[in-house]
Amino acid sequence: MARQKEPRGWESWIDQQVREAQERGAFDNLPGKGKRLDLAPNPYAPDQELAFKILKDAGFAPEWIELDKAIRAKVSLARQLLARQWGWYQGRMEELAGRRDSWSEAEQRRALAGWQQATTVFEQEIANINSEIASLNLKVPAPRFQRAKIDPLEELRRLQEESL
Repeated sequence: MARQKEPRGWESWIDQQVREAQERGAFDNLPGKGKRLDLAPNPYAPDQELAFKILKDAGFAPEWIELDKAIRAKVSLARQLLARQWGWYQGRMEELAGRRDSWSEAEQRRALAGWQQATTVFEQEIANINSEIASLNLKVPAPRFQRAKIDPLEELRRLQEESL
C-alpha cells in the first residue's frame, strides 16, 4: 500500500515547483509586474467580489455588462447611420428645391423613397436592439441597471428637430 505524503512533504514539493519556475523565468514577464495590487472592495457585489475581481483582472466583465456595452454600440451605430441618411436626404432635397421639371420631381421621389427605406431599416434595427434590451433586463442584478427600450419614432423626431 502506498504511503501518503505528510503535509510537510507536499509543502516542500510545492516550494520546489515554485523555485524551479522562478529559475526558468516563468514569473519574469507577468502582467502587472511592478504595479500595486488593486485591493479596493467592490461595493456593488460584496458576495461575489472575488469572482468579479478575477473577471476584471482578466479583462472581462459580467455577462450583463458586456451585453450592455454591445447594446450601446449598436444603438450608437444605428443612430449614426440614420443621421447620415437624413443628412443625405436633406441635402438632396435642398439641391432639388426650386426646380420644377419632371426629372427633379422623379429625383425627389427617389430621395424620399430612400429616406423611407432608411427609416424602415432603422425601425427594424431598433426592434432587434429592444429584444436585446429585454434580455439584458432579465440578467441585471438590480432594477437600477435596467435599460429602457428605445422608441424609434422618438429617435426620428429628435433627429429631425436637431437638424432644424
